[in-house]
Formats: sequence, structure tokens, C-alpha cells
Amino acid sequence: MALALRSVQKSLSLPWARTLLPATALFATTLPRISNWSIQSLLDLFPPVVLAVPKKKVSHSRKAMRSSNKGLKDKQNIVACPGCGSPKLSHHYCETCYSELTRHWKAEKRQNIS
Repeated sequence: MALALRSVQKSLSLPWARTLLPATALFATTLPRISNWSIQSLLDLFPPVVLAVPKKKVSHSRKAMRSSNKGLKDKQNIVACPGCGSPKLSHHYCETCYSELTRHWKAEKRQNIS
């Protein structure tokens, strides 16, 4: 510990390092030596959530059974488009009718510009 304080005193030649002396001296005197630390004292430094580890490996079948309900559901809201008769989602634009409309709008815009 005396060696650590000597190295701190040597580095005090810099003006900004003088503000660190109280903090480093307090830190060096309050912590016990690393050789005196036990496993239990090291575990007390970490919260219990950090140490949560599964005891055994989860097998592929168990993992698949747990995630089996994450699959895609079948669509129940498919209706026929009143304009062209192709299937579409209710409350959505029909893809074929919308593409025809956009082509028509773009053609009109090109004619207006030229």
C-alpha cells in the first residue's frame, strides 16, 4: 500500500492530479487486499440477476415445443375485390387495381409535364 501511495505522490506534479489525491487515498485505504478476498465476497459485488445461468442445456425438442406457438396464423379476413374479383385483405387496397391506378396517374403526370 505504501508503494501505491508513493506512485500517487509522484504523479502529483501534474496540476489536475492534485484533485485525485483524496479519492485515491480513500480508495487505497478502504479496500482490503485482493489476497484476503474470498469467493463469497466477490459474489456479493454482483447482483443475483447477473449470476442467473441455466443448470442444463435445453434440448432442441424442448426449445421447439416452447416456440411452437410463435408460428404464423392463417388469415381470416380475405375477401374478393369488388373491382377485379381477385382476392385481397379486407380494408386494404387490391394490389392489381392499385398498380393500374398508379400507372394511370404516372402517365397523366408525364403528359402534364411535357
